[in-house]
Amino acid sequence: DFEFSELVHKAALNKDLMNQLLALIQCLVSGEAKLTLCSDCDVSEAWAHAAKLMTPFKKHVVNACHAKYNLEFDVHYRPLWDWAMDILQDPHLQPHFVWDAQCLYKCNGECFECFIDEPWTGDRWWNIQSALPQEDAAPFTFILYTDKSHLLSSGKVKAYPIIIHCGNLPTHIRNSNHGLRGGQLVSWLPIIRLSQQQKFSYTNLKKVVWHQAFLKLLSTITCLSKVGFAYKTHDGLMRTLYLIILILSADYEEQCMMSLIRGLNSSCPCPICLMPSNELCNHN
Repeated sequence: DFEFSELVHKAALNKDLMNQLLALIQCLVSGEAKLTLCSDCDVSEAWAHAAKLMTPFKKHVVNACHAKYNLEFDVHYRPLWDWAMDILQDPHLQPHFVWDAQCLYKCNGECFECFIDEPWTGDRWWNIQSALPQEDAAPFTFILYTDKSHLLSSGKVKAYPIIIHCGNLPTHIRNSNHGLRGGQLVSWLPIIRLSQQQKFSYTNLKKVVWHQAFLKLLSTITCLSKVGFAYKTHDGLMRTLYLIILILSADYEEQCMMSLIRGLNSSCPCPICLMPSNELCNHN
């Protein structure tokens, strides 16, 4: 007990992980299961074999010109089409997919009012599905999140990840930490570091590289988002699914990068509308 407690303390395990580890140990002690891994090499080898069954990362080089120099930046990404096939073919997830838009109402004591608690209960999902050409068509939605961050392993190294969620899964599955069910890392965008970072050309360079890298990430789903693809759902129905980015989540800095505006100093600083900066306080 002392040695186990000491190991848990060194590993800084939380309550959930601690309970999972104890349950696994009790299962081994009772003889219900057998552990064949003997060292960290065995674990790494098992991970390597498991990784081959999933969509691997690919490398793409983005070329851009800056100050009369041709620069190259590496982009590591997973093709979104391959990732989509991974989760669509997962038998554990198939019963939980929601394909049709819904309108939910609740009574406030006087009348019924509509409320939104999932992506398919919102107006945008309803409008998208209503505009699809086939009667059996449904949107297969992606939720992308991007933000620069520091890696926890070092605390000093910056990274630029893109995380993807499937909008057709319920919240408790979509936001979980279990394998394909929750958010998945699909790309590492390049972080540009140059000696002269205050020039206008450097700002343009960052935006050019960002959009070329993001375009490469979307390259495998661009055509399918227009023509759709056939898929047999868990209930046995053949549907035509259209790949759609439903939500692109980011902070203000990334949104300025996406919408190609200059930020707070621009004439129209909002990345959504074209409201002039001197009229942003006017809510009428």
